[in-house]
Amino acid sequence: MMFVSRRLLGRISLVSLAVLAACSTPPPPPPPTPPPAVVPTIMPVPPENAAEGMAIPTKDEDGKYLTANRGVTSNTALWHVRMALNVAALNCDKYGATARNQYNQILAVHSQVLKAANAAVDRNYKYAFGNAAIGSREQLNTVVYNFFALPPVIKHFCPVAVTVGAKVLSTPSSQLLQMAPAWLDELEKPFQEFYAAYEDYLRRLAEWQSRFGATVRVIIAPNSMPPPPKAPGEAPPSGWRPSSMGASPVNDAAAAPASSSATVQPLPGATGADVPSSATVQPLPPSSSSAISGPPAPARTLPDNSAPPRLEVQPLPTTGE
Repeated sequence: MMFVSRRLLGRISLVSLAVLAACSTPPPPPPPTPPPAVVPTIMPVPPENAAEGMAIPTKDEDGKYLTANRGVTSNTALWHVRMALNVAALNCDKYGATARNQYNQILAVHSQVLKAANAAVDRNYKYAFGNAAIGSREQLNTVVYNFFALPPVIKHFCPVAVTVGAKVLSTPSSQLLQMAPAWLDELEKPFQEFYAAYEDYLRRLAEWQSRFGATVRVIIAPNSMPPPPKAPGEAPPSGWRPSSMGASPVNDAAAAPASSSATVQPLPGATGADVPSSATVQPLPPSSSSAISGPPAPARTLPDNSAPPRLEVQPLPTTGE
């Protein structure tokens, strides 16, 4: 009996020692703290799915982006409005046939004032550019058409064009020239807003590249696009020519100043309104009774006021809608 008790006590002692040993073992370390969630850094993209690396216009003194519509005469503004609505008629069919139908109605309702505006713009170009008038006007027309057809802006431009087209149709022809500059600003607004958004995208892209672009190649837009061609100012009315002193335009009916040193002599068979631009004005020799000392006035070149070719405006074919 005594032998069994000692053996039992020995086993209990061994179990106790094992329990004590287990209690003295340190607990395992806690699992490592998970890293903070990774916030993706997304590189800015151009607005309206525009192309990367686009050049945008510079701003003028008024803070607006410089376009071919800035600082134009009323006749030129009306013609640019017509071109903008023509672009809408050709590019806005996916939003309905309204723009196309409006454009054709405008050509019919306001045909006379549009023809007069076109003729006035032709005179402006002939006066400013002479024999290069047609090429200069075609160059600006191309810039204006491409401006209003900028793909990223079309979806914002089309509803504005429809709104302006409705205004043009509801306005008497006699008031079109007065309203044209405001309509042109309204048609240009979506493009001004797009350029502002693109400029902001370039700013955010430059900031992103400075932070995360060490291992990323980013192409930022090149220099700003060159200034667009500028439309000429209003040509003087028909029937006047510069004075021989070159100070200011005078009417043909006005008498020449007594101090004039040269008389403008038109070419044989030509009137003052259709003297070719290549004609050289020759001063007449002074008479013995009214000779004026000093060298004669330099020869001047008269503007070509002959009627230039007209731009034919054709209505667009109507759709079946």
